[in-house]
Amino acid sequence: MEKVRNGAAAYYLIQGLAIAGWWGMLLTYPESQGWFALESDSLATLWAFWLPDLLLIGPGSFAVALAVKRHIRYAEHLAWLVTGGVAYATMYTAAMALMTDRGWLGVVLMLPAMLWSVVFATGLAVGGEMFRRAKPSSEAYVLTKTFGQIIVVWSVILLIFPYLITIVEDKIGVERWNFPGQAAIGTVLFALLSIPGVWSAIVMSRKGKGTPLPLDHATSLVVSGPYAYVRNPMAVSGIGQGLAVALILGSPLVAVYALMGSAIWQFVFRPLEEDDLAARFGDAYNVYRRAVRCWIPKLRPFPAAGSGISEKE
Repeated sequence: MEKVRNGAAAYYLIQGLAIAGWWGMLLTYPESQGWFALESDSLATLWAFWLPDLLLIGPGSFAVALAVKRHIRYAEHLAWLVTGGVAYATMYTAAMALMTDRGWLGVVLMLPAMLWSVVFATGLAVGGEMFRRAKPSSEAYVLTKTFGQIIVVWSVILLIFPYLITIVEDKIGVERWNFPGQAAIGTVLFALLSIPGVWSAIVMSRKGKGTPLPLDHATSLVVSGPYAYVRNPMAVSGIGQGLAVALILGSPLVAVYALMGSAIWQFVFRPLEEDDLAARFGDAYNVYRRAVRCWIPKLRPFPAAGSGISEKE
């Protein structure tokens, strides 16, 4: 949890500095105002952001960073207040851009800020409480739930979000990649990178008796299948799938979106998950963690049988 707190403190500090820097740029470099204008004949809507930015989101971000770093009580509530302001400003800007077809650069910059704010506010609020064991169920039921989750998550993260990103990309004039065989190469890579993700889900369901979701996670430590080679095969697979989708679409921003997903996993969800696994499985998990890397697969599988770790621990 301390790693998440440090990451949250650093993020909110950067967010506060970014807001101050943005206003400084608008004031000292007037030409930049046109990049973010939401109306063709007026800057009034743009300048109206001074009130939430300079009285709530900016100072609030600095306050959250300080409160988190010093372990001040209710820091997570303040984080959610600031996150709410960021989310409202982002959605308002997106709605105006859809109506006027202007100000898309602001949307592109604010969407990641909203995402990171939500992620860190959630991490501060839930901590280890986000991990709950799956209830005892038949193997067929667990597998059905797992594949249902895969269909929903893949549809949203690998289909809907990239499609929306390409719309924004076209609006701000980001040039797409385009070379012979691009779609075919991307499709093959997507299929290959999906294999470890599906394999992991099956092993997690059968050996761990749970699903990939934190609120319905495995009840047993799983160290076989793809987990014998890398600790987070689903994350590796998911990031690879996202990059393959970026290749298929020829989209630089979708590639950035996929890499941002890896950063969110690395700095927020991975520390929470590993703390939870260490608390539940103790030395068994610590032995496994020391032997198997997080992102880079081993050439030889982890020898669970010879390590004293069993799938039932």
